[in-house]
Amino acid sequence: MCKYLFSRVIEKSIYIPIYNSMNSSLLWMFILIGISVLIILLCFKSGLFGNGNKNDSNRKKPKGEPKSNCPICNSPLFQGENIISRVYKGTDKTDQACTILGCPHCYPKTEPGIQRVCPVCHQNIPLNGHLDAHLFLRDTGKRHVHITGCTECHKKNKK
Repeated sequence: MCKYLFSRVIEKSIYIPIYNSMNSSLLWMFILIGISVLIILLCFKSGLFGNGNKNDSNRKKPKGEPKSNCPICNSPLFQGENIISRVYKGTDKTDQACTILGCPHCYPKTEPGIQRVCPVCHQNIPLNGHLDAHLFLRDTGKRHVHITGCTECHKKNKK
């Protein structure tokens, strides 16, 4: 008789559902939301949406004639493309010291096939290097730049 009662209790308590159907569907919903968020993040990172990695084919071709050339990489600069430089204040307003870092083609990252070359010593300029120059402001309002060298030229002169 004891055997019979004990086996009945075991049979009834063997299957107890841990999750009811409500908790199970909630768990699946959170798993699906997490997977979809990961897929969306991967799409943004790979460039399918938004501004991911830009290829040369995605870049807009400039219209019109180039305004000037970059003094470092000699790339033609169209309207809207400017040389990146720093002008330092001095006592003389007509003659100011400045450094030229490059243009959108060679600074902060160099495009493929472009070399950063100093127009004075004709050596390669590293990405953390720059050109040293003087900026002259004329009475007519025009600006004139005289390049004196680069970081590589001035390393030679200091020795």
